[in-house]
Amino acid sequence: MTLLNPLDLYSNAVRTKEIVTVLVRHGFGDLLEQLPIPRGWIKRFIPADAQHLNLWQRIRVVLEDLGPTFVKFGQILSTRPDVLPEPLIAELKLLRSKVKAVPFEQMQPILLSELGEETGTHFSEFDETPVACGSIGQVYRARLRRDGSVVAVKVQRPNLKKPIKADIEIIGWLARLLHDKVEELRPYDLPDIVAETGKGIMQELDFTIECRNAQLFNALNPDPEHVFAPHVYDEFTTARLSVCEWVDGVSPGDPSITPEEGKELARIGGNSIFQQIVITGFFHADPHGGNILITPERRLCFIDWGLAGQLTRQMRYFLADLFAAIASSDPEKVVRVVNVMAVGKDRLDEIKLEKETGFVLRKYQNKFGKSEPVGEIVLELLYVFGVNGITLARDYSLLAKAIVSIEESGLDLDPSFDIRTIARPYLKKLAYERWNPINLLKQNWWGLQGHFARLRELPGEVQRFFRKMEDGDIAIKLKHEGFESLISSFDSGINRLSFSLIIAALLIGSSFIISGTIQAGHASGSLLVHIATAGFISAGVLGGWLIFDILRHGRHKKK
Repeated sequence: MTLLNPLDLYSNAVRTKEIVTVLVRHGFGDLLEQLPIPRGWIKRFIPADAQHLNLWQRIRVVLEDLGPTFVKFGQILSTRPDVLPEPLIAELKLLRSKVKAVPFEQMQPILLSELGEETGTHFSEFDETPVACGSIGQVYRARLRRDGSVVAVKVQRPNLKKPIKADIEIIGWLARLLHDKVEELRPYDLPDIVAETGKGIMQELDFTIECRNAQLFNALNPDPEHVFAPHVYDEFTTARLSVCEWVDGVSPGDPSITPEEGKELARIGGNSIFQQIVITGFFHADPHGGNILITPERRLCFIDWGLAGQLTRQMRYFLADLFAAIASSDPEKVVRVVNVMAVGKDRLDEIKLEKETGFVLRKYQNKFGKSEPVGEIVLELLYVFGVNGITLARDYSLLAKAIVSIEESGLDLDPSFDIRTIARPYLKKLAYERWNPINLLKQNWWGLQGHFARLRELPGEVQRFFRKMEDGDIAIKLKHEGFESLISSFDSGINRLSFSLIIAALLIGSSFIISGTIQAGHASGSLLVHIATAGFISAGVLGGWLIFDILRHGRHKKK
């Protein structure tokens, strides 16, 4: 959908000017000079001294200065290692929203509107001081009146949707300008990236999505004794309000966790993530230390389910193929698998892709069997695929982020944590699921049933077809350019074949006659000998004419 130029709207124009100001202040004036932006907006500002920051750091600082929407944009973009370079991804992971807590007096109207009643109706206690503040919502601690349970109440900040939509429009407009005017940025396809990221931000404004993700995890989780997500209270949850179980806990790396506990918790967390990815196909996409709580009972709780990934059965099978290809350090195999996984292959140069893939594999070859973190190889390969024109489903990028995050969290708990040891049995289980004959039959049963159904219908279909032919209801019209010459050539070929058969018959028949007369001891002048001689002469004449005809038509074709 084509959006209006934000400069046509006064409010957006003011915001655009603020954005341009921040960009120039951090040394991006040269880039803006290439865009059709009023010159006065650029020239009147003097860039701050940014010499101590590199390009990627300046991008992060710009996003932080521009406020919550841009910070959220950067945080979501940090999950796209397939389209952004690793140094930028590393900086985007450091983004933190510089937001102040909104006074409870401004949050209360939203709370009352979503509850439909006074807070005292449902909560016996409600701490008006937020325990956490984000760019989209604030979290409060409360106690349910009905059973005394302590809950976390997340309330969306007021007047959020309109400015976020305006910022998304402005970012989209700038992305299209940069894509059209700056040739070096075209391979990154900024408009598509911004459109997808904007969609992700708008989804985060709907708290019901995050709550459904947590509920789905709990429903699929095979080990609730050791791993869980907070219980969601559906009756209170809306697009702007969520109420869930309050979980007391510490983050991985907390000094209260003993080495023995850390080793066990790392194993449990790794098992849970690979169970989610490989077996169920639904996974927490950002299990870093800030989104994991370890309870006093040493249970592991995944919180903040706003970002989750989903893999179909076929996607999980492709993933297993990719891991096997990477482990073999064979770039040709990797490229072959990725070609199958791709949802888009623009400007694809397979030789170049294979060379760059081979470079990455060789770079990490010594690491890929040892205890060093190997999530980096997945990120770097995704980037190589992306810049070479291969587009993968976004869930593969989320998967890479999940593996890297759980690896980092695991190492916080256990310095000897090895993700390969965790992954191996799950990949074996997936291979068994994939190639087990019974499962193959189950997976293809519906397709076979469809074919059998068509076979049952086939006699009736054939009968109806012939009935229509008898009634003259079927007419087939064919027109082929040059078809007459094809028919002529076909006729000529048939005639030559007929002559060849006649000649062969004369020769064979005459030969049998001669052979028979000689064996019978007849005189050379007998009638049969004369007949055989006539047959040979006829065959010779016909053969000569056939050779002449073939040569004559061959010359015509050459002309």
